[in-house]
Amino acid sequence: MDKLANFTRHYPRSGEVNYWKKKGFSVDATPRIPTFDLTWQERDIVKSIENEICKVQNQGYKGIIIGGLTNVMVYAWYIAQSYGLDVLHTRGRSTGSGYKIITHTRLLNASSLYFEYINKK
Repeated sequence: MDKLANFTRHYPRSGEVNYWKKKGFSVDATPRIPTFDLTWQERDIVKSIENEICKVQNQGYKGIIIGGLTNVMVYAWYIAQSYGLDVLHTRGRSTGSGYKIITHTRLLNASSLYFEYINKK
C-alpha cells in the first residue's frame, strides 16, 4: 500500500482514511503542513514547505494530499512534484457528521503545464 502524507491542517476523519484505504493508500493522519501567520513572507513559506516535503520524501511517502491555503497548496504542489511525489486533491462535501470524500484526482505536473502553455505563444 502506498503511503500518503497529509499536507492539510486537519486530521482526517475515519471516512476519509477508509476512502484512501479502498483506493490502495495508507494515509498518515498527522497534518504535515507548516504553521504560518501573516508576518511570513512568501519566500519563507516556500522554504518551510520545501523542508517538510523533503522530510516526506525521505520517509518513503509516495505522495501528498493537499488542501487549505491556496498559496501554500500551490507551492506544495510544485515542490512535491519536483521531488517526484504525486499530489492528490480530494473533492467532497460537508455532511452533518463531518466531511465525505466523493472522489479524488492526481494533479497534473506543473512543468508539463508550463511547457504546454509556453508553446502556445
